[in-house]
Amino acid sequence: MTGWHLKLWRKSMLWTRERAATELGVSLRTYKSYENAEEVKRAVGLATVTLSLISMIPSLKSEQVSRERLVQLLGEMTESVRTEG
Repeated sequence: MTGWHLKLWRKSMLWTRERAATELGVSLRTYKSYENAEEVKRAVGLATVTLSLISMIPSLKSEQVSRERLVQLLGEMTESVRTEG
């Protein structure tokens, strides 16, 4: 995951940099450095997947997402972290 991808993820969550930093448990300064990085740590990528899944739980519980779509989303979300390190 690149810093640019991290920024896209944050915007897709409709979060500010401050909120993203808080959710990831890092300072705002550290988070900003992640967004400017060529490559972010694998742990950060995994954390974004986890936070995304947590945000999807209500939709999954109400069956608003089909099984096929869920499998597709999980594949897309984990693609960048599966191939690293």
